[in-house]
Amino acid sequence: MVKRKVSVFASTLLLFCMVAIALSIPLVQADVGGVGKFLTIEIVGEGSVTAIKVESGETWDFYWADPPITEKVGAGTVELEAFASNGWEFSCWEGDLAGTSENPKDYKTVKYGYVIAVFIQKTFTITASAAGNGFIDPVGEVLVEYGTSQTFEFTPDEGNHISAIIVDGVYLSSLVQSYTFYDVTADHMIEVCFSADGTATVPAGTSVTVFLSSGAGLTFDDTDGGTATGEEEYYPVGGATAWEISVTFDFTGGVTVTLHYDDTGLSLIDELNLRLVRTDSIEALCSDVNYDLAVDGQDVSIVANAVKQGDWYKRALDINNDGFVDETDIHIVNVNKGAYFEDITDGINTDLNIIWGTTYQFSIFGVHFGPGAF
Repeated sequence: MVKRKVSVFASTLLLFCMVAIALSIPLVQADVGGVGKFLTIEIVGEGSVTAIKVESGETWDFYWADPPITEKVGAGTVELEAFASNGWEFSCWEGDLAGTSENPKDYKTVKYGYVIAVFIQKTFTITASAAGNGFIDPVGEVLVEYGTSQTFEFTPDEGNHISAIIVDGVYLSSLVQSYTFYDVTADHMIEVCFSADGTATVPAGTSVTVFLSSGAGLTFDDTDGGTATGEEEYYPVGGATAWEISVTFDFTGGVTVTLHYDDTGLSLIDELNLRLVRTDSIEALCSDVNYDLAVDGQDVSIVANAVKQGDWYKRALDINNDGFVDETDIHIVNVNKGAYFEDITDGINTDLNIIWGTTYQFSIFGVHFGPGAF
């Protein structure tokens, strides 16, 4: 009997200990600091997320880390807001918030929350097109990553030339064979127009620049649009050039005429003495053999003295370009005595070999040597 009582007591004590142990488990694992709800945010791409507890205003910052950052946020609602790094943009939420791109976004916490913030690199579209007989490469909608560059090449068909280049609605004032967008941070548009050599389609607008060839350009202050034509004329002086230009439409304000010249054999002083002039005819331009922007008796005498010398020949005095300096050349100069000349020069770029000036009507435009050049 005694042994049995001991056994019952032992069993009771064992049961009591087991209960005590069982009851102590929650006390050991209790969330001493509050409700045990945690939030992990994974960052895909380049950016960060700020979480703000709606009830208390407490804030946590999440950025890229491996493994992703986990914060104890407690029970309730947090507002998640994604911030993209430079050159990136927020795309969407994944994980517990999959299927939404709302930003900022409220999130009701759970025991172990897991949210993914997805950022994608910004890309921009450059829309490239060509009109007329030629092509631009690449063409169409070209995707360009943020901060990178993109070059476009222009190639006219045979017998054609680049007649206009429009970038974001603005006409380029210089003729180029390609164009590069540097450090792209926005969408752009580029259009290149091709025309038959010696012609250019002029659209209606302001500050419109077109090219008749690689050697002649026109910039209109304001025009209703139409067709401009031009033909390079013979001019007997090395380095110089002359163009006969006409238009078929009305324009308001001035027109900038730009001509390219050959600097072969010209000193810097020669180039700086060049003048862009408008006159009535190519014969009048050629008859000004002493380059004083007037055809008078001095020019006649210069040509006449050359004729008297017989076999002496100077190309600039061969007014009709027949290989001889003779009575015919004297006659041409005589006929053009008193010819109209207008110096319209606005500027010279000796690096690009271009000269430009402003006119209000069209006729012959020539790159002419200034007074005392020779």
